[in-house]
Amino acid sequence: MQRRPTLLNSCASAVTAAEARFRITAAEPAPRVSRVIALDEAAAGLVRGLAGLPWGGGHFLVYAGEVAADGGDGGAADARLTTPDGSQVLLSEELAGADVAVMIATGQAGPEPAEVIGDACAQRQIASAGLVVTDGGRADAVVAALRPNAMVLVVLPDSGDIPGILSALRV
Repeated sequence: MQRRPTLLNSCASAVTAAEARFRITAAEPAPRVSRVIALDEAAAGLVRGLAGLPWGGGHFLVYAGEVAADGGDGGAADARLTTPDGSQVLLSEELAGADVAVMIATGQAGPEPAEVIGDACAQRQIASAGLVVTDGGRADAVVAALRPNAMVLVVLPDSGDIPGILSALRV
């Protein structure tokens, strides 16, 4: 039996009909309708920087505070969010049609933003994730606040992994 050498592009290009059967021909999955929300000022700087990168349509926002629910009947709270260009939007409007919400926090974040966003996502059955950037510090209080409000929680020693995580989520 004659052996052919394995070339660097051998896996990328099937050269025979038998090899071509194993090639994946499906289209790339559509990007998700994603919302990436900073929960504190340090995270806001990260999110504003991420917003300038090429993404598949994700919206990058900064939590600006809770607002009373319409009608004042004790219903679910809403929140003001700020876009990278400085305009204000409501959390309820941004979550309409969203598939995933990613909350980004540092050790400075308080519990209120995580609770408001987490409750809104749960009410709408939207997947939620929390990314906590410790930058070498402790983030126990932020992790405790995010744990009940995010389906997935990742604690990162620095912000370098955030673009890769967002890409994996198809933001």
